[in-house]
Amino acid sequence: MHLAVCDDHMVDRKQMERLLGRESDRRISTTGVLYVDSFGSKESILTTPMIYDAIFMDMTEEGCDAVELSNMLRADGTAVPIVFCCGKVDYRKSPGLPDNVLFMDKPITVDALSRMIDQLLSIKNQQVKKIEFRNRLETFYLSEDEILCAWPENDRDMRIRLFNGEERLTEMNSETFCGNLKDYDCFILLANRAVLNMLYVQQITFFKVTMLGGKQFRLSFGESRALERAVSAYRKKESGTDK
Repeated sequence: MHLAVCDDHMVDRKQMERLLGRESDRRISTTGVLYVDSFGSKESILTTPMIYDAIFMDMTEEGCDAVELSNMLRADGTAVPIVFCCGKVDYRKSPGLPDNVLFMDKPITVDALSRMIDQLLSIKNQQVKKIEFRNRLETFYLSEDEILCAWPENDRDMRIRLFNGEERLTEMNSETFCGNLKDYDCFILLANRAVLNMLYVQQITFFKVTMLGGKQFRLSFGESRALERAVSAYRKKESGTDK
């Protein structure tokens, strides 16, 4: 699990790093290693491209408002739990709190931190995994169900059509794009380098496949039969009728 510690009080930040390090050592053989990055300013956490599983937050000095920063992270697409560490400020009483927040009291105790990690792991295991994509302007995250299909925009970029009809551009060639999806068996690569989510294939004819929403791709000679078999096998597996 990847964690971020955001605390502009250096002593508290270093203490949290030590506590999480010891907690990680205790969990190596059970729930696994805890990877921790720490940040002492809002600029540093806002510019990091890394997606975390949870963020421990307490920003009170130099005019930095932890609640405001948390809402900025939410606006940037960060949906993971934010754990407010209450010391000088009892964040439970703060107005304008974002959603999906938890609270701990300082000084942080070993037992309280261990219970919080258990809770965060439980939340993580229940969440839909998101896939990271980037372009020149942003980093964004999509679940497999959100991706309808994708195709090369040029030699360097792929255009993604979402289930809701929107389109996004990502700076990946088709090989890198497919590598990003290697853990998901719902996607299939066509000869023309287009990528389809087999869940959303609507119709396959001899030289054409139509996706939900009407997006179409040409098929090469003989490709339709292989695509039909792949889509049928995937849907049988998903429905549990392949046994």
